[in-house]
Amino acid sequence: MLEVLFQIEKRLPELMADRQAWQSVFVDYHAPFVERLWRQVGEHRIFLHRIHPCERSEALFHPHPWPSAMRIVRGTYEMAVGYGKGMEPPPIASTLVMSEGSAYEMVDPDGWHYVRPLGGATLSFMITGVPWKRESHKSTKALQPLRPEVEEELLSLFEVAYRK
Repeated sequence: MLEVLFQIEKRLPELMADRQAWQSVFVDYHAPFVERLWRQVGEHRIFLHRIHPCERSEALFHPHPWPSAMRIVRGTYEMAVGYGKGMEPPPIASTLVMSEGSAYEMVDPDGWHYVRPLGGATLSFMITGVPWKRESHKSTKALQPLRPEVEEELLSLFEVAYRK
């Protein structure tokens, strides 16, 4: 997944230019809250995230329903990692501090993690592959799209970041 992330990342400026292709959602059913833009690129879905700080005890420890790879574009976050089947949270095996420029992948259906921004909101770029048949956390409420001005602000922040 990391190789796919790196390939799509090279195309990100052109993909961001097509504003109409992006959809949005405010993920606020559990901390940390996430402002998310997403679109499909071939068999992959790509996401631009602004993740807001929260307390360690609030961060959602979760598995992903698909293989994924992430790049931290701006900021720093704490990430805990564990491994376990089902929906019962496994023990935390490792806690890391990931900083701007870091990239990682989650390619096993039973991998779990939480992220918790440190010192302010973070920006991250994520890609996902074809979903696994794996249970994952679902929102307990209807999620709403972002306001158009927030969508534009996020795209602009990522455009600036990827000009470097």
